[in-house]
Amino acid sequence: MIVVVIGGMAVHNGADYIRKLQAIYRKRREWEEPAYERMNASERIQHFLTLSTFIVLVITGFALKFKWSIPFISDAANVAIRGQGHRVAAVLMVATCIYHLYYAIFTARGRDQFARMMPRWQDAKDIVGMLRYFAGFDRHKPPFGRYSYIEKAEYLALVWGSIVMIVTGFMLWFQDETLKRIPMWGLDVVTLVHYYEAILATLAIIVWHLYYVMINPDFAPLSFTWLDGKLSRHDMEHEHALELQEIDARQRAGEASGTGKTRKPTEES
Repeated sequence: MIVVVIGGMAVHNGADYIRKLQAIYRKRREWEEPAYERMNASERIQHFLTLSTFIVLVITGFALKFKWSIPFISDAANVAIRGQGHRVAAVLMVATCIYHLYYAIFTARGRDQFARMMPRWQDAKDIVGMLRYFAGFDRHKPPFGRYSYIEKAEYLALVWGSIVMIVTGFMLWFQDETLKRIPMWGLDVVTLVHYYEAILATLAIIVWHLYYVMINPDFAPLSFTWLDGKLSRHDMEHEHALELQEIDARQRAGEASGTGKTRKPTEES
């Protein structure tokens, strides 16, 4: 009875939530103001692969640790789902990382985005500025360029976490080869690092990333940029004012040149 009642509530409210998201998305597609490209098709694919493999790895990883099981199926099937599901997701995550590495090195846009993602002294000033804004000492938060310190911190944490999880994950997957090179206590350390990094990554995504793309009142109940890759001018003014100034300056320069070949907002990097 608990399963039927609560399950029915979950299905009902889930359907209601999806329909409301659809309505919001339809309104988004009726924007009268220009839309600015935030993520191109390749970047959206990378993001989707990262989020989908991450979710599967978290679920199957903790299922392996705590022996979670799906009700009404055999123990053998549960063992296979936990183990093989985790390994398949791990391989796909590695492939996604290779895809991103290729994109960041061998494409012009990828190199540009990677360079913009690197920390600068201005980021430290922006952190101080945000703290002053939070405390009420400043009326406005500092303007950000293409990427704020928030996005840079998350990206660098993703890179570092991926390296740690891939290295320790393969060491645990191929334990016999690992034990030929390190003692048993070393494998225990690897296990602890893999486990606690998984906890850190999961909590960071929930507390940090999901806040900014879902709970954040500016984008609640969900930012759709990961689907269509676009931001409105209002969002650009609020979140990436310095980048918007660069785009507007390039457009004015194009108009002043008399060529008539100004770039559309959706084509901006």
